[in-house]
Amino acid sequence: MKYASAAAVALAAVVWWSLWHVSVGAAQRTAFFTSDSRDVTNRLYVLLHTRVAPDGQEYGFDSLDPLLWSETNYLLEGKSHREALALADEFLRTHAERQMTDPLRRAILQRDIWAVYDWADQSSGQPADQPTDQGLPHQAERRELMATLGPIVRRLALSPEQLAALPNTYADALQRHEFPAAYDPAFPNRAFLPPDLFDPAGPWVCLGAPEQELAAPTHDTSFVARSDFFVFAGREATLAYYRQLGEMKTPLFARMQIPGMKDPADVWNPEVPQFPAGTEFALVRQMVLPDRDGILRPTKVTESVQIRHYTRIPIVAPGMTRDVDLAAHFQDPSEIELSRVLLFSGRHSGLRGVTAADEPFLIFPAMTQGFDQFQEQRMRTSKVSPFVMCTGCHLGPGIESMMSFSTRGIPGEGPVLSPRLAPTTPELETRKVLDWAGKQEQWKALHGMWARQDSD
Repeated sequence: MKYASAAAVALAAVVWWSLWHVSVGAAQRTAFFTSDSRDVTNRLYVLLHTRVAPDGQEYGFDSLDPLLWSETNYLLEGKSHREALALADEFLRTHAERQMTDPLRRAILQRDIWAVYDWADQSSGQPADQPTDQGLPHQAERRELMATLGPIVRRLALSPEQLAALPNTYADALQRHEFPAAYDPAFPNRAFLPPDLFDPAGPWVCLGAPEQELAAPTHDTSFVARSDFFVFAGREATLAYYRQLGEMKTPLFARMQIPGMKDPADVWNPEVPQFPAGTEFALVRQMVLPDRDGILRPTKVTESVQIRHYTRIPIVAPGMTRDVDLAAHFQDPSEIELSRVLLFSGRHSGLRGVTAADEPFLIFPAMTQGFDQFQEQRMRTSKVSPFVMCTGCHLGPGIESMMSFSTRGIPGEGPVLSPRLAPTTPELETRKVLDWAGKQEQWKALHGMWARQDSD
């Protein structure tokens, strides 16, 4: 929890939004990963990352994650599938990776192609006794795509020293004063970047789950092995608040009779004390990549920073707290994302502030239910703020909106008492996440493919 002053003076910020739009348009017409716009590397990236809406408008060129969902047919049938296989084969046949001498561009391309490989790999997590043809369609096409993209991911891999030398985008953004330093109530969703978030002696603290559990499991499992997520909150206030919860031994859930319901229900316990208004939680996502030996390595490339500022903690009737509209009125979320265009410009950290004008395509398996908007003629025509999606998941007033608490345990199996999060460090949390990631089937499948290629 971080208590932010309403009168905090924001640092002067450079207005990058219009520049970003212009840069994306220019990059689409020129070179991006290599100096030749017609190089197979650029053509492969554009094919994998660009989607066309029913009205002909293109999206996704510089999106943080590829616009691909479990129900997506793009890249798995027809012309797009044939072109993806042909371009990937051309990349491998011509050793196009040798034309990429810039470690940063190699790392980002490896990240992006690995994301598409993981999306295609929708069967590695199925039980061994379940045939793959009972899963999603296009299993043969998925295997074809994986067989060509997997080797590219490996060929682009860097040495441990090169990965360690990749830019610290968070620190670069601070040094360049690209964002305000604190929340400003006059601009409630404007992106800001706390300068002391990673300071071990500063006012923020990294939070971890007990034993080998993950602090942000839903986020980690949505991007298996490819990203490292950190949860931050204000040090002194957070520790004092969690001690209070632990000492009170108050169950997080209580069985109560809710008006309009026939039987009593397990609902959030209104006796659980709340943190005060002004509290802030931050979720930081950083890039993870395999090195040349197939070992997962953390990097200092920050992919996103999401901060939720609580303007008030309303009193809500038990059983009525999971209201999407309600959540939007007591939380002000802000977000920062990585932009390749800005990152490769050499004049910017690479981080850009998300605005309400952004296209809110949600690439988050835990919430998307696989629906692909580009394949449906009913694709939305009205704008929806991307910030609605943040509060649409983190429902409930105050501490109930923290998923580590509201979704913890099964109330019917006994009282859920203790807080789930405790102080840790980013280094310890990274070690835990990478240990977990190395055991996941999706990563093991890709790593196994590399091992088979070595034996051949």
